[in-house]
Amino acid sequence: MKRSSLVLSVIAAVSLSFTPAKADFPFQGLYVGVHGGYEWQDAGGTFDGTSLTKLDLDGPLLGAQLGYNVQSSWFLMGVEVDASTSPVDGNSVSSSGVSGTSTLTSDMSYLTSARARLGVVASNVLFYGTIGWAATKFELTDNGPAGFQGTMEMRENGLVYGGGIEWKLTTGLSLRTEYLHYDVGSSRGIPSSFPDANAGDRVSFKDIDVARAAINVSLNPW
Repeated sequence: MKRSSLVLSVIAAVSLSFTPAKADFPFQGLYVGVHGGYEWQDAGGTFDGTSLTKLDLDGPLLGAQLGYNVQSSWFLMGVEVDASTSPVDGNSVSSSGVSGTSTLTSDMSYLTSARARLGVVASNVLFYGTIGWAATKFELTDNGPAGFQGTMEMRENGLVYGGGIEWKLTTGLSLRTEYLHYDVGSSRGIPSSFPDANAGDRVSFKDIDVARAAINVSLNPW
């Protein structure tokens, strides 16, 4: 009986030695969260002699993320996927042509990414860099004369990179701030079906810069 108790005690001690304590590895494991911030994106091009620079997509962003971290002492590596959209409509530009007045409106439907994260942990603070691949969709809508309405879609993908700081607020809850640059600029010719569109008319959306804050909830069982 004493020998069995001793064996069980040894097994329990060995098992505990391989189970990371949450206090020692505050960012370890699966998490989910939400984020909000601001994006900067310039626009350019012309439509029937009218500049389209005012179609920039600067504005607020909202979204969610899901990720997994592996922490070993002070070093962390992880993966994260996220999706964002803008809660407000894009900007508009009016152009008067031979057929009448056209109102062009810009919009970003979504902005997504899948990224790797590498960082260092100091107590309950994580300093990290991140890099991965992003995808987005822009839309240019023309509300033209005689009830015409047409939409031009532009899907792009490219590199995304940046960095941030994350704080462990309490068990299972963390707050972060981060900056990301999305290399997803796009330029396309405006369809000839748009009234008064001229040959050579184009619209362009530049790369996207995002500053945002996020809150994460740990999904670990301990």
